[in-house]
Amino acid sequence: MDPRREHVKRLLQVDAHLTDMDGQHETGTQIIDISRHGVSFLSEQAMPVGENYVLHFSFPACSIVNHVALTVLHSAHIGSQGRFRNDAYFLSMPADCALKIADYLTSPPEQD
Repeated sequence: MDPRREHVKRLLQVDAHLTDMDGQHETGTQIIDISRHGVSFLSEQAMPVGENYVLHFSFPACSIVNHVALTVLHSAHIGSQGRFRNDAYFLSMPADCALKIADYLTSPPEQD
C-alpha cells in the first residue's frame, strides 16, 4: 500500500493563506482536506513543488490562527476555473496545533 494512503484525512473547507518562510509574500488559499501529516489546498496559481511555506489557518468556529510549516509535494490544474489543487506535507508545527488536528480528525462531524 502507498504510505501516503495510510493516514486518515478529513474534509476541512476553510480559507487560509500561505507565506514564504520569511513571511514576505502572501498567497490566499482554501484548505480542502487535512491529515496528521499534510494538507490539500486550492490556489489561483500553481505552487512550486519542493518549495517550503507557512500555512496560516483556523478551524471552523475557532478564532485561534494556526501556523504550520509545509513543503509542496504536488500541484495540478483542476476544473475550468483556472485553479490548482496542491498537496503538501507538514514539516513542523507547534504541539498544540498537532493536538488540534488530531482532535479534529477523531471528532464526529458537526451536524447541521
